[in-house]
Amino acid sequence: MQARVLHSDAPQAVRATALQDPAACGAGGAAGSGTACCPGTAAVNAAGSNAADQNVASFDERRFRHALGRFATGVVVISTGSGDGMHAMTANAFMSGSLKPPLIVVSVGHRARMHERLINSARFGVSVLSDAQEPHSRHFAGEPQGRLAPRFAPVDGLPDVVLLEHAAARFAARMVDRHPCGDHTLFVGEVLVFSLDEHAPLIFFGGRYASVAKPLEAPVTTPVGTPVTINPLLKR
Repeated sequence: MQARVLHSDAPQAVRATALQDPAACGAGGAAGSGTACCPGTAAVNAAGSNAADQNVASFDERRFRHALGRFATGVVVISTGSGDGMHAMTANAFMSGSLKPPLIVVSVGHRARMHERLINSARFGVSVLSDAQEPHSRHFAGEPQGRLAPRFAPVDGLPDVVLLEHAAARFAARMVDRHPCGDHTLFVGEVLVFSLDEHAPLIFFGGRYASVAKPLEAPVTTPVGTPVTINPLLKR
């Protein structure tokens, strides 16, 4: 399922194919099997095809967005480059892809400026925001926060990747694959280094920000401003 991306680079058009419930059939065949199971199956299929075409034409895109919004997610800041060439974008279309090898996936719309950056990038960073970083989310989603001065930390051995300080978790990844997905592209990265601070995460649900109500265990922290160290086991 494609999650909604939180950024203001461009409006995102979400499209899907309408799903039809298979007609219930008798003992002559299994529902949805593709074989004739009832008298008049061809007529039923033709009628179903017409109904599907009508459903696609009248697909409620706004309601579909609202339905996707019922899936609570965390919020991340995707970053590419460093220094004056650094570009960052807020998103919630982020997921783990694999443990062996360690892979992460981000989904970015074709119209977003970040999309072209990732197409041309060999590496990228993902910072999982803490519940204290809602201003950072808004800032990198196109709502400038006047008093906010985001601070990014360098990554040892990876001069083209920086990660947001005070984030709940941070990942620096090497681009290994790109997959078209409708009006988005799925960017797959192999994690070269990661760090975590057990801060409560920022949550996005139903178009609004939230936080985890249940307290977390005592945090395991690293000094603020300390460069992230490459894990020798994952160094490329």
